[in-house]
Parts: sequence; structure tokens; C-alpha cells
Amino acid sequence: MDPGLSPQELGERMTMAGIEVGAVESFGGPLPGVVVGRVRGIKPHPGRDNLVLVDADTGEGCQEIVCGAKNMAVGDKVAVARPGAILPGGWEIKARPIYGVASAGMLCSARELGLELGSDEEILILDQDTPVGGKVEEVLGFDDRILYLELTPNRADCLGMLGVAYEVAALTGGKVKMPPMNPPETGIPAADAVIVDVHDRILCPRYTARVIRDIRIGPSPLWMQLRLMKAGVRPINNVVDITNYVMWETGQPLHAFDLQLLKERRILVRRAKSGEKLVTLDGMERQLTAEDLVIADSSKPVGLAGVMGGENTEINEKTREVMVEAAVFNPTSIRRTARRFSLPSEASQRFERGINPEAVIWGQERTALLLSQLAEGQVLRGMVDQNYSTAEPHRLTVSADRIGRILGININGSEVSALLENLGFSVYASEDDLFEVEVPLRRADVKIEEDIVEEVARLYGYDRIPLTLPRGELIENREKAEERFKDALKDILVSAGFYECIAYSFINPSSLRRLRLPENDPGMNYIPVRNPFSEEQSAMRTTLVPGLLKAVRHNCSFSELNQLLFEVGSVYMADSLPLEEIPAEKPTLGMAVTGVIPEPNWVVPSGEADFFVIKGVLEAIFRRSGIEEVKFVPQALPFTHPARSALVKWHDQALGYIGQLHPDVAEAWEIDQPVTVSEIDLTMLFEIAKPVPSFKPLPRYPAAKRDLAVIVDRNVASEDLARTIREAGRGLVSRVILFDLFEGKQIPAGKRSLAYSITFRRDEGTLTDEEVNLIFDDIEKALIKCGAVLRKQES
Repeated sequence: MDPGLSPQELGERMTMAGIEVGAVESFGGPLPGVVVGRVRGIKPHPGRDNLVLVDADTGEGCQEIVCGAKNMAVGDKVAVARPGAILPGGWEIKARPIYGVASAGMLCSARELGLELGSDEEILILDQDTPVGGKVEEVLGFDDRILYLELTPNRADCLGMLGVAYEVAALTGGKVKMPPMNPPETGIPAADAVIVDVHDRILCPRYTARVIRDIRIGPSPLWMQLRLMKAGVRPINNVVDITNYVMWETGQPLHAFDLQLLKERRILVRRAKSGEKLVTLDGMERQLTAEDLVIADSSKPVGLAGVMGGENTEINEKTREVMVEAAVFNPTSIRRTARRFSLPSEASQRFERGINPEAVIWGQERTALLLSQLAEGQVLRGMVDQNYSTAEPHRLTVSADRIGRILGININGSEVSALLENLGFSVYASEDDLFEVEVPLRRADVKIEEDIVEEVARLYGYDRIPLTLPRGELIENREKAEERFKDALKDILVSAGFYECIAYSFINPSSLRRLRLPENDPGMNYIPVRNPFSEEQSAMRTTLVPGLLKAVRHNCSFSELNQLLFEVGSVYMADSLPLEEIPAEKPTLGMAVTGVIPEPNWVVPSGEADFFVIKGVLEAIFRRSGIEEVKFVPQALPFTHPARSALVKWHDQALGYIGQLHPDVAEAWEIDQPVTVSEIDLTMLFEIAKPVPSFKPLPRYPAAKRDLAVIVDRNVASEDLARTIREAGRGLVSRVILFDLFEGKQIPAGKRSLAYSITFRRDEGTLTDEEVNLIFDDIEKALIKCGAVLRKQES
């Protein structure tokens, strides 16, 4: 079809319609002084047996030219480079004597003109209908423009010129003209000349074969060779060139077999057998497996289905009878075979993306016609067609009003219908504003109503759709907010000197037993993996602790004894086994610390890496998240030290725990030093977090500070004492910090000393010493009432 546009304009229109044109380039450069000539006479060179004198008519009289090629005959049309002509590479032709005979120019080979055709010893013979005196660069189409399409994977229909023609027709309002496809038939039915048996109908839902006899192998005509070269295909011979040409025309890959080389004249489409080998057309021997679909005769493979043919049935100069294959192969099967052999081909590229089932017949008919015309073949009647495909055009119901609302344009039903019909879709009017659209088989990418909307949008023109700002409130996606929350936690932990640990989500169930978890513990309700790689990964983890302890043990084995580790990952909890529904996936923060603080900082000061390090980090996280009233309630766990563990609670909800590993558990994990671990439920933490804290102005009045030390029973939680201090402070205690914990000879057995720094401040006005002393007395009385013994010290 004629688009009526310049190549550049057409490229821009196609790109705007979603078929990106990456480049527009010329096929060749200018050939000044090279014209078409007719050979009027040929005679021997008087002084050299390997040269001849050619009388060449270029339309301005005959010129005698000395030539070394012998492949031309009187009457042939040839490319004549006159004196002054410039050939590719800057080679200027001059009139000069050659062995005593003046030569008025040169007869050119294809290679001398910049074409990868023939050899340097053969003159390029042009078609007989080429006008004498015409410019050779125009005859060869050197001024043709080639559009390089950068197709997305879903547009397999544009891997053939026919599919591109439908696109251009839709953009320009032109009509697609199908090439001639009705070959003359003669002789016996094709089914009597070849037997086809498809063993695997899933991997090959359709296989067709045509038989052409009395083939004459030779070069294809120049016009076909040039078109193939413009598509990047190397011409070989007329039969192979025709199958390649038709593939580029229709998008349907084809393959020609020498029928006389097929044992018993039989084709089997089957999976390869173990141990079978095939030498493909590139000369490489391929070791086949049962995953490979092959084309075979009665005794051996003769081709990798949809990828490449075999050398054992290759078309050669002795071929007289060919069988042409056109089929539909499973895309996944072709992709797997092509990848495994690192053997991408033009055919496999098309099969991998999915081909038009209708093109199977088009390709066969077109190929048979061209073989009868260009290879003097006799086409046997009919074709063998093993068709198990259920592919049919499908229909979609669309509304012009809905299309307009989605795109933000005013478009009526007649405009929608016209745009789709120009693309080759069939549109049937339905009730009111509705249409039924029948999608052609070549457009397998159009499956739902939204695909029709996209087609209308790109044909209508994206540049014509007005720009409109979105309206309404943008609601943040919860999943993205949770991921940002996790990232913020990681930032806090990293800034506190922790290192992130990433462990497998699969564990060995024995690791849970090494934690001394009882059988009725929820952590033992793990989900087994049906086909585990090994026993070490045979269950979904219910806790992050095993992975953290493995990391601690590994690092200790390399003398890295001081460690602050954390992991943000998921644990998997089943309500019951066997599973009846999808198990809960709980995002969790896990921490493990041991040794001493390797790099003290503002969050984690110097000292031992113990319970209070993790407690301090959690308090920093709670402050950053706007979470208040968190308590650390003493509670022993199966795997923790009975006097050094606590539940982390917000009101009455348990967020997680902190606990030093029980010595027996540490020994079971082959760790020789104290380790403190913690796990926090991040889903619950996210729910109660206040990511945007309310603004509080800086204090306008000075603060007063007092220190206080008390002796209490070891089982009294420091947080409970801090709460008592705040409650007794009449609302004027702004901060309570535990700055010292001491157990020793000066302290009675079963007791410990806790020292607090208390900050007093009033929002309006400065507190006097007398007011602070009165409040401090109330605090001391409240602590004594709780059973604390004061340690009198000067502040």
C-alpha cells in the first residue's frame, strides 16, 4: 500500500501510535556515473586469454570496455561505471588502456557496488526490463528508506509486513492489498506424496505441508534478493529465499525440506528421544533432550521445531522435490529450546511471541505460488493439514461513552467504529451506545475492553488528548507506607551501630527444639515444605531467632565477639495443620546483641551489649514513631534467662519481647558468651505509630533537675518506678531517665540500686526551688509507699 507520506513523516506517525520507529536510514549511498547498459557484443581480448572486450550500450552509444568476468551474455543488462564514476570507498573510474586496449569504464560486480551478493569475479546481471541509461542507484533501490521498528513483545503481528501494513492503513486511511496467493496445482494430492503425523498436539496444534516437484535450484531474482538484503537477510537460493521472503511478508515462519531425503517420505512431529543428536543448518551438533520438540522422518530428527532445520534435509543444488512446512508451535516450548541451545532465529523469535494462526495458510499459498513462478515448480494438489487448534476470533463489547470517559475526550460511536475498522477489526452495532468488536486472530494482544480503549487512543492520537490534572485526594498505598516504615526502622538501627542480617525464610525444625520451645508453643506450629532442598530448609520459620543465632555463632567462629545484629523479615504462622487457608505472614523485627558495644554512639553508649542496649534502641524507635506508654513487663520465656527477660507491652497488647538467652540454649547453639535477643511485631507497631508527630514549641522557661537513688527488690521493674515518679510529679515532671543500675556488696542480697535523673518544668512560668523541693518530697513518699528505700545523696 502507498501511505502517501514521506518516510520520516510515516516514522513519526507510527511512533506516536505506539509502534516506535528507532531510525530511518537509506539502503545505500549514491553511485554517480554508474548507469544501466546492454551488452551488444563480446569478443576476446587480443592480448590476454582471461579478458574479453564488451560493447556496452548505455543509451548514448556503445562503449568498448575491457572485462575479466565471463558470466554475461549478449543482451544482458549490466551496471556500467563510466569514466569519472565514483564507487563505494571513493574509487574513481578512469578511461585507460588495459594490455594495449583502451577501456572506456568498467562493468561492475555487486560487491563493487556495495552489495554482499555473488563474487568479485561475476558481473551483476540486472533484470531484463531495466531501462538502458537509468541510474543504477535507483534501479537497486539505494535511495529506499528503511524504517527500523523497536517493537514491544506484545506486538508480534508487526513482525511481518502484512501486520505493519494494517497499522499504516489505520493511520493513513489507506487499504491493505493482499499479495497473490493462488498457486496453479497439478498432479496427485499432496497427501499421497508425504505422510504427516503429529504426536504432540499440545506443542504443535497445527502442522501443514505442501509438496512442489520439478524444482530448479538457482539464484532468486534480483528484486527479491535486494528486498531480503534490506530486511537484513542474506540471499542463498531461490527456494530458501522464497521461504524467508514470505516469512517477512506474512509473519509466518516456513521451512523447506528436500523431500527425497526424508526416509519413507514421512514427517513426525514429536519430542526428541534420549540420546538423539541433530546437526543444524549452522553446522553445530546438538544433543537433544525430551524437552525439545523435533521434526523427524521415520528414523531420525531432521529439524528443531520452530528454531532451525537440519543439515540432513537441507536444500541443495540437486534438490528436485521439496516439502514446505508451515505450522503453529507452542511459544514456551520454542523459547525453552532456543534458549538452551543459545540459538535465536527469526523463526523462533516469531513463534516465541505467538503467530497468527491464519497466516499458516497464507504462508503456504504464497510460497507455493512463488515457487511455481521463480523455481519452475509443479505444485501438487491441496495440502496436508493436521489442525488441532481451537483458535477463533473473539468478540468484545465496548461503549463509545466509556471510551470517551476513560480517555477524557468527546468521541462518538461512528468515530470509534471507523478507527477500529481501519485497523482491520470488525465492528457490529449493538443496542444504544454499545458495540461488539471482533478482534482478528493476528491481534492476540487485544483481550479485554481496556485493550480496545488503548487501540482507540493511539489511533485517535495521544497528542490530541487534552492534558488534565488529576482530581481528588491521593490516598497513600498502605503497602508502600509499611515499606517506608520498615526503612525508617532500619535507618534507626543502622545509625545505632547495628548490622542488618538477612536469613532464609526456611529453617530446620530442630532449631526450634534447640530453643526449648514446648510442643504446644505457637512457634512449634510450623509449616512443613513439601519438597525441601534439604532438611535445613524443610519448614517455614515461625521466629527470626534461629537465623540471628546462626549469624552470631558464625561471626564468633571468626573471632568477631562484639555484635549488634538485626533483621526485618517475615515469620509464618499457621492456625492449624494441615493448612486449610493461606497462613498469616507477620512482618517482624528481630535483634541479637552480644559482647560489648563495638562503636558507642548517642543511641547506644559504651558498655556491654545486653538487655538494656536493645531496650534503649526500642525506646528510640518508639519515640520516633510517636508511641507512648510502652511498658517492659518481666516475663520469662522458654529460651530466655528467667531473671533477664521482659514482654514489651503497649497498654494490654504485647508488641514483642526482650530476653537474654538461657545458658543452656546458648550452649545448645554452641555460643560461649551471653546473647540477648528480641522480636517485635511490626504490623502492630505500624498500626499504633504516629508517623507525623504533633508540633511542640521549644520550652520558654528553664528546667530544674534532681537525682534520686533507691534500693528495691530485683524483681521490681525500673519502668514501674519511673511511672510512679511521673504520677507523683503533679504534671511537672517532664523527663525521667534511669542512669545507673548497681548490684554489689553495699547492696543487700536480692536487692539492687536504681538511680534516676528527674527533670522538672512548667509550661508557664519558672519553678522555684521551694516548689521543686515540695514535689520532690512527694515523689520520695510515693516511692517509699511502693517499698523503695531511699539512698540519700547530694544532688
